[in-house]
Amino acid sequence: MLLAALAGAGVWVLRNRWTVVNALPVSLRDAVFGMRYGYRVERDVMIAMPDGVKLATNLYFPKDFSPKDAGGKLPVVLIRLPYGKNHHPGGLAPAQEFAGHGYIVAIQDMRGKYASEGVFTPSRLDAEDGSATVDWLAAQPWSNGRIGTAGCSSLGESQIMLARMRNPHHVAMIPMGAGGAMGSAANRYTYFGQFEGGVFQLASGFGWFLFDGGKTPGVEFDEKIDVARAIWDLPSGGLVRRHRPDKTDFDDFISKPLGDPYWRDLGYIADEDRFATPALVFNTWQDQTVAESLALAEVMKRNAVTDAARTHHHVIIGPGNHCQYFGRNQTMNIGEFRVGPNALAAYSAWQLQWFDYWLKSEGKGEPPAFPAYRFYVMGADRWMDSAQWPPAGVQIQHWYLGGDGAANSRAGHGVLQLSAPAKEQLDEFRYDPMKPVPTRGGPICCTNDPKQVQGMVDQTDVETRDDVLVYTSPVLESDLTIAGPLRAELYVSSSAKDTDLVARLVDVFPDGRALNIQEGALRLRYRDSYIRPQLMTPGQVYRVSVDMRAIAYRLPRGHRLRLQIASSNFPRLERNLNTGGNNFDESQPVIATNRILRSPEYPSAVLLPVLPAN
Repeated sequence: MLLAALAGAGVWVLRNRWTVVNALPVSLRDAVFGMRYGYRVERDVMIAMPDGVKLATNLYFPKDFSPKDAGGKLPVVLIRLPYGKNHHPGGLAPAQEFAGHGYIVAIQDMRGKYASEGVFTPSRLDAEDGSATVDWLAAQPWSNGRIGTAGCSSLGESQIMLARMRNPHHVAMIPMGAGGAMGSAANRYTYFGQFEGGVFQLASGFGWFLFDGGKTPGVEFDEKIDVARAIWDLPSGGLVRRHRPDKTDFDDFISKPLGDPYWRDLGYIADEDRFATPALVFNTWQDQTVAESLALAEVMKRNAVTDAARTHHHVIIGPGNHCQYFGRNQTMNIGEFRVGPNALAAYSAWQLQWFDYWLKSEGKGEPPAFPAYRFYVMGADRWMDSAQWPPAGVQIQHWYLGGDGAANSRAGHGVLQLSAPAKEQLDEFRYDPMKPVPTRGGPICCTNDPKQVQGMVDQTDVETRDDVLVYTSPVLESDLTIAGPLRAELYVSSSAKDTDLVARLVDVFPDGRALNIQEGALRLRYRDSYIRPQLMTPGQVYRVSVDMRAIAYRLPRGHRLRLQIASSNFPRLERNLNTGGNNFDESQPVIATNRILRSPEYPSAVLLPVLPAN
């Protein structure tokens, strides 16, 4: 019994390592982990920006390093973050990794956060502050002048924004989970990963600004708020202000038009940006910005001003939720889906290979053998390499919406089929914003609600609702492997001036479980343009395209393919109140009757990029 208890305690410590680490006094932690990983730390070095604001930076030096030694200079890895440089695992873990392998590591509190001066606004001046910091690091007597950047989520987004400065000392980067750097480029308009088809991602936006978006330096917001209840409040504008005393930028984020100059001022990537830094990009299939990482790769390669940046932009997409990369001591689950042993990948080794080549070998000799795209195929438990995305040989299959009868709920008669519908039919549902379809899985974040599980989750309870249309294929007679962007092309009408569509691809197992594969949404006022929205004429039929991100996934023989269509996904997505107004400043909804048409004239379908069986 004692051995079992000790083993259980050991497992708990491994899974909660950073909780244990951060419970130690910082000086004690530095001493203990410095001995373990071979580094020493200089804390709160204040680096002046061009406007005089000083940013607090911790410097990790290999333990026995001295600039007076032969060689005397080392490359530097810079990590910038808004979460507190002394405690956040996204800074501490790579600091230990890189400092233990002969790098100096600089971890910096962003402007206006924790020990740094200035006023915080997400992403604003990230590029300029990052570039000034790179210049300072390159000029130090212990630096070889070659600076790399690393980190996940906002720690990765700041790297991509820095890259548009084309600082000659910024010679390599490893942005992870960083599709939130995307702005208007490639017609995405996603800004900090907060918009999806023009719909505000309410759960992540509310939770992030509530707990991490404050403008008071050094202040962590730890009030015990019931986020799951608070997020229902209307209007959605002002939601954070009603629960957090100091200022945030939440209201600007939820209310600014997608074409407003405000977004460009924050520095999100636009089509006119140019790049010169080679990049090793990581993301995961269940990350809410995975499609943006793929789109950014094309933009950054197309707009590269050096051969190195054009040739050496590599994208690696594995299984997992946001910033979840499967390594040792982890459960192998993505929600309720268990990945196979091949999901364990050499992420740390890949990163060291990348930096060793660009920062230590100065880009000379044989570069690491990374393909343009490396991706894990969910359900097949294997990795594939490709020179392009989507991979060569992909064929687009139209799976049409059909069936002899209404498709409301899984008890309905909706069918997903390879042949176009032969007769006039439509499906109708009533969308009440006060009774939205609940979020089940997918890329939900930041609710603090243990019932809200990220990733792939059984959709059974959602599919019993009459405001969810369900279309299911016959049992697959052979494996179906899809790899590429997903899109639903639908013919729709509504009784309202504006409403939303949510489309979700589902894998139906032989035992009846229905696990979500990927999903997307569209606010219909943005059906033709994000910067010139147009309301609908009630009753008029519109052809719309719902971007459903991208995926690499194999459905085995014996499974069935399913498409869900609804008009809400709450709280992950802000509810459309259907009025045609601003939405963020409204509290009185309109109930919409929405229709999906399926006929020879209106062949609604989901478009799948299918890999040949061989």
